[in-house]
Amino acid sequence: MEKSDAPSTRRNRDPILKILTEELINASEILEIGSGTGQHAVYFSENLSHLTWYTSDRLVNHPRINSRVKSYKGSNLKPPINLHIGRNEDDVQLNFDNIFSSNTSHIMSHDNVKRMFKLVGRLLRTDGKFFLYGPFKIGGKFTSKSNEEFNEQLKIQDSLMGLRDIEGLHCLASKSGLGKYEFYEMPTNNYLSVWIKI
Repeated sequence: MEKSDAPSTRRNRDPILKILTEELINASEILEIGSGTGQHAVYFSENLSHLTWYTSDRLVNHPRINSRVKSYKGSNLKPPINLHIGRNEDDVQLNFDNIFSSNTSHIMSHDNVKRMFKLVGRLLRTDGKFFLYGPFKIGGKFTSKSNEEFNEQLKIQDSLMGLRDIEGLHCLASKSGLGKYEFYEMPTNNYLSVWIKI
């Protein structure tokens, strides 16, 4: 199967890797919610060899993730878990030390973002970290003209999609047993927000 390519993944992987390397120095495992093309999973597995990287996504994306997993030479990258937020997240009964998700909250409905945080709160072990990467609004405002235009494009595709306000995400995190931990400013008007399971 031909592997899909997400250009944004190639652009953001090194800045994200730098932070994950610092934050996960003593970690042993991490679950990725929404592995997509599988590019992040492979790159981070290669560069964080002390971690076991668990992929997950909707079934429709499993073939391209599995294609990358099968061609990966190491043993610390796992095939995708069937996880479709809003449909079957209650079926996932595993627990993880850490969870990562990239560019997902703005392509989900707000209800599904709520479900994702509830799931993270349930799956994370105490003191585990949740890393959420993407563009966010801050104080209800867009941080750049490009992010505002991106939000408009998302709304044209689906009115339920759109950039989320970071304060609103902090509220969802708190309701799910997560506390604020770090908030990193990233290139091209993106951020990496980190919460910790209390």
